[in-house]
Amino acid sequence: MITEGQRAHFKTFGFLILKQAFSSEEMKTITHEFDQLIDANEPQTLDNEEQIKHVVPFIEESPQLAKLAEDDRIYETVEKLLGSGFIWGGSEGQDGRASADWHSDRPGISELFFTRIKVHLYLDPTTKNMGALRVIPGSHRMPLHELLVKQLLKYYFKQSAKEDVPIASNALGVTGTEMPSFALESNPGDIVLFNQSLFHAVYGGLGMQRRYIALKFAENPTTEKHIASLKKWSNYVFQPEEVFLNSNRPRIRMMIDGVR
Repeated sequence: MITEGQRAHFKTFGFLILKQAFSSEEMKTITHEFDQLIDANEPQTLDNEEQIKHVVPFIEESPQLAKLAEDDRIYETVEKLLGSGFIWGGSEGQDGRASADWHSDRPGISELFFTRIKVHLYLDPTTKNMGALRVIPGSHRMPLHELLVKQLLKYYFKQSAKEDVPIASNALGVTGTEMPSFALESNPGDIVLFNQSLFHAVYGGLGMQRRYIALKFAENPTTEKHIASLKKWSNYVFQPEEVFLNSNRPRIRMMIDGVR
C-alpha cells in the first residue's frame, strides 16, 4: 500500500514510481509469459519504417499475466489513487522502441475531471536517452494542461487513417528532446504509474530492446460525461474480454461490473 505522501505526489505531479515492487524471480516469470505472447504476433511497420510488436488485448490472453490486474501491488495502489469502484481499461504489450513525441492520451480540460491511470511494467532497463518515459510534471492539471494543449499540440488530418493525430511543434522554442521534463527511468521490477492526461514522450534507444506491459484503469464513472468520455477514448471497456467477463474473481468482477 502506498503512503499518503506518495498519493499526494501522484495527485500533484501526475506520476509515481514504485521501485523494485516485483522480485527478479517474479520478473523472470512475467518476461517469459510476455515473450511467449509477443512471439505469436507479427510485427507492425510504422510510418518511419520502424517495426514493433504491439498487442491489444494482452494480459487477458495469459492466465499467469492476468493475475497482474488484481495483484495487491497494482490493484491496491490504483484503488488508493482512484478510490473504490474503479474500472478496468484493458491492457497492451509492446516490444520495440517506438519513440513518441509530446502528447497527452486524454487531452482537454473536460478530461481532467475523470482520472485514468496507465500502469507500465518495463521488462528492460530504460534511461532518459534510451526509451524511458519522459513527463512534464503537473501537466495533468490546470492551468498548465490548457497551456500545453494550446501551445504544444498541433493536429493534422491523416488521410490514410482518417483520424486526427497529435504532433508536437516547436511552438515553445525547443525541440522535443529539449522540452523541460522528468524522465521516469526504470528497471525490471519497478511499477510506473501516470495520469493519462499528463503530457509525456519517449525518445532515444534506437536498436535497444524495449518491452513493456501496460494496464489501464479509470475511476468510477458516475456521470453521463464520464460515460461519454469512455465511449470516445476507450469504448472497449464496454466489451471486456471473455476471460474477464466470465471471471468469478471478486476484484475482476468489481472492475468489470462497474461499467455494465
